[in-house]
Amino acid sequence: MQPSIYRNPSIDILGLRVDEPITMLTDVLVTVVCWYAFYRMGKTGPDADPRKAKLFVFFRGFFLTMGMATLLGGVIGHSFNYALSIYWKIPGWYVSMFSIAFFERASIFHAFPLIRPRLAQFFSVLNIVELVFFLIVSVATMNFIFVMGHAAYGILIVTGGFQGFVYYKTKHEGSKLFLVGVAVATLGAVFFVNEWAPSIWFNHMDVAHVLMAVACWFFYLGGKRICW
Repeated sequence: MQPSIYRNPSIDILGLRVDEPITMLTDVLVTVVCWYAFYRMGKTGPDADPRKAKLFVFFRGFFLTMGMATLLGGVIGHSFNYALSIYWKIPGWYVSMFSIAFFERASIFHAFPLIRPRLAQFFSVLNIVELVFFLIVSVATMNFIFVMGHAAYGILIVTGGFQGFVYYKTKHEGSKLFLVGVAVATLGAVFFVNEWAPSIWFNHMDVAHVLMAVACWFFYLGGKRICW
């Protein structure tokens, strides 16, 4: 349990108790950015290239599910979890892990033309295996650290690694934007893990959420460059 100093104080709205209100709002900020990206990508549509069309599906899948995960996390996992059990955190955890899996798959698939077919197949299978592992262990332990671990692995190691490789080989502008997003998301994780909180009303989780929203915006810009 986090010390109370790191949690927004509860507020009362027309008799309704709302825990961690700023944390909920910053979660919703990530939702708004992700769903806007999902909407805008859908309005434009992918390039006619079949490979880019698949990347388009993976990117939109990421934005749709990440927006859903942060909404669930903010409302159920933070503000109203007092009225529910800890197990109500599971839907948000699971959706977020599927979201990261979409994200990993997009970056792996983007690198396919530059790596050997067997290596590409290996990472495609590993993408599923590690997802299943983290789904099981997070619920078996009911420990958020495994959700964080999956996100760190998926964003920093897989996405950062593959997009970095593509950028090194091709200088693709989309991959460069993804690397900026990965750097911003990593900075957010540093604030979260170290519990660096400017204020009780804007704590380490709030900082991390805002930086994740910024990172998702760069991911959207990068995704557009990759798919068109």
